[in-house]
Amino acid sequence: MHKTLMALGTCLAMSPLMAATYCDSRGNSGSEWIAGVSVNGASQTSGSDGGYLNATGQPPFQLTGQGDRLELRPGFRNTQYVENWGAWIDFDQNGSFEASEKVLVAQGSTVVSAPIAVPSGSAGTTRMRVQMRWGATAQPCGTYGYGETEDYLVKLPDGAGQPTLPYSLTLEPGFWVSRSGDLGDKLTLVVEEDGKRVLGRNAAGNLRDHYWNNAAGKHYRIWLESFIDGGYKTVSNVVAYQPGVTDRVALSRNADQGSISSSAAFQGNWVIAAQGGETLRQPAQAGVPLQFAFSHGERYQVWAEASVNGKDEAISVPLAFREGFPARYIDLEVEADFQLRHDGPADKPLNWVIREDGVEVLRQPTGGTAELRYPFQQGRAYKVWIEQAVGGELVQVSDAEYFSPGLTDLYQLSIGDNRQVSRSGNIGDALTWVIEEEGNIVLERNAANELAYTYYRFDPAKRYRVWLNRFQNGYYQRVSNVVRYGRAAEDYLPLYQLTVDANQTLTRTGGVHAMLTWVIEQDGSIVLQRLAENEQSYRYFAYSAGKRYRSWLKAYIDGR
Repeated sequence: MHKTLMALGTCLAMSPLMAATYCDSRGNSGSEWIAGVSVNGASQTSGSDGGYLNATGQPPFQLTGQGDRLELRPGFRNTQYVENWGAWIDFDQNGSFEASEKVLVAQGSTVVSAPIAVPSGSAGTTRMRVQMRWGATAQPCGTYGYGETEDYLVKLPDGAGQPTLPYSLTLEPGFWVSRSGDLGDKLTLVVEEDGKRVLGRNAAGNLRDHYWNNAAGKHYRIWLESFIDGGYKTVSNVVAYQPGVTDRVALSRNADQGSISSSAAFQGNWVIAAQGGETLRQPAQAGVPLQFAFSHGERYQVWAEASVNGKDEAISVPLAFREGFPARYIDLEVEADFQLRHDGPADKPLNWVIREDGVEVLRQPTGGTAELRYPFQQGRAYKVWIEQAVGGELVQVSDAEYFSPGLTDLYQLSIGDNRQVSRSGNIGDALTWVIEEEGNIVLERNAANELAYTYYRFDPAKRYRVWLNRFQNGYYQRVSNVVRYGRAAEDYLPLYQLTVDANQTLTRTGGVHAMLTWVIEQDGSIVLQRLAENEQSYRYFAYSAGKRYRSWLKAYIDGR
């Protein structure tokens, strides 16, 4: 299972301020430049900065929401020119400056000013862009002839905060994005490349997704949409990245030591953003991990920042975590007969949680046991996970498993010694092989015309999972068991292979396990358990027409 998602309780939505890649804007400031920016009397001064100044490392300007005013002052080398001014504040924190976010438009050769109207519900810290431009109307993006652009931070008024979006997206290494919510949610994943929409894909069947056509040097923005009140509306935060820049270094965290390390030394800043708090920058020392007094229970995002083409850019994917809370570390599996099994520690206060058709039906302590059998019903949709009580709060500490008896078990997969995966069913069945490598889906292949498949890019040092999908109820759903192979797969690979012939006779491969047992299930209920140690085949004579059967072997291994 994928292990990089963090247990944040509720996901920490990534604002564009947190590692967003804003559009470039630069002029030629050899003759004229922005000399001063003032908000409510608090000023920051500058000179000619080569056409662009990133001042987001300075303390933010404070807005109050009542009578706020912005004042801009030009600087000239010789002649005073009539300049065109513009200023924008990214109130919705989506990583772009919309026309509705323009707070100043003016023209003149001396100080210009304008009131700032803060939209209701705005909160947090975000970016303000100011531009002084000669000869044309100020625009938030693009390169122009004469003038200068400067970026600052502004802290929006304290208040009720922005309206909470129903979903959150988190950027992960490799430019994967994970989302909150459940499988089956009617969502569209939208990808924008250099300001142009290049993808709108059904996201109901995936909690993690990836845009496969990323190109170095391009700027990408990804968000979720849903069809609401007759039109598509944005229902998540926006994540932004730039291949070749945002992935220059990878970050890792040592929770015991309270430190964060990068995969390579860099010159620049560590950026530390606490949810609802200040964004701080701390100079990075080459090869030295970040040490910071993180507050227990606080949610953070941390990333590396360096100068790229004269502009401060995020050079890592943000590391999201909640201080003092565990990362998701428990692997939860749904085994044969829908028996639940986890590999979590026996000495921790863990709970099983089961949700049936969207309603919680079980919250039960594990009692130190690794398995649970529950009377799952045919045709019902289930979500199962493990929680842990930490500091008086329940935190999800496992992956979540989704399944539906009668659908998830429509097809059976088995794997041979040569890593060939075989499926039940018939040629022509509308199915898709899905192969997951180290938690990332690396292959989705049409399985309609083949009953077996071997993945030839197998790496023995990695973990693999394989299952079948089918388009069902508007999105692709799993319709088979899951088989594993690769690193540590000996814990999961079937030790025996079963076959069944036209007379319903079961035949097994050889083995020497104690208490080897035939198990036969009829319409979801076990109707036979019979010792199989002394017989290589068995026929169940109580088969009934119209009933559905499943068979497997179990044995007594490692004390259970």
